[in-house]
Amino acid sequence: MTFVPPGDVRFVLARARNPNNIGAAARAMANFGRRDLFLVEPFAPAWEESRAAVGGEDVLRRARATTMAAALSDAQLVLGTGDGRRARRRPVVALPALADYLARNLPAGGKLAVLFGSEKTGLSNAELEHCRAVVRIPTSPACPSMNLGQAAAVIAYELSRDAAAETAPLPRLPWATAGQREDLIEWAVRAMERLEYSRQTSSSGKAERLRRWLNRAPLARQDAGLLRDFFKRAASRP
Repeated sequence: MTFVPPGDVRFVLARARNPNNIGAAARAMANFGRRDLFLVEPFAPAWEESRAAVGGEDVLRRARATTMAAALSDAQLVLGTGDGRRARRRPVVALPALADYLARNLPAGGKLAVLFGSEKTGLSNAELEHCRAVVRIPTSPACPSMNLGQAAAVIAYELSRDAAAETAPLPRLPWATAGQREDLIEWAVRAMERLEYSRQTSSSGKAERLRRWLNRAPLARQDAGLLRDFFKRAASRP
């Protein structure tokens, strides 16, 4: 059986600068039946040039250049990519263990977003804040960094091969999306500031802490709505 259905995976390239890398990522996606590509803050000339890439035309034609919030808004699970050194208290999932991790954390029918960082710096700390875990491709310590297009190809293959894990997938549940979690975080921060809770911590610091907490496990949409309404009422108290 297909590991993750093609329509349930989105590749998100953050700050990509090389048109060859963008084109290679799109072609790799096409090779393994993936068509959902978003680019966040791409280098404009590279983005325009990459759209002429051979082999990934359909993927690039459908691709969108947008904000990180828009790219992740409907994803139930967001994973970053990297060598794990900057995971910042997030689980690091080695590629061979990805099947088992998704079986336990991605509900049937849920949307998965995979973030790839820029060619020069990888994912920034701010971008990693959106990720529940970081996927690490086991490369040689002597040469750990992979080309963006190559990394996209390896991840696309892994997501498309037959599932090797025996763990049963989670049942289809209405999990909260990244956009709903961000809405919850916004109101929680407003409520904390209205109640003068943790005044020594900045608004961004509160949001980062809440985001890290919410990314530890799936959150049901109904629970997210309940918490959001609670915090909204607390923030609106006279």
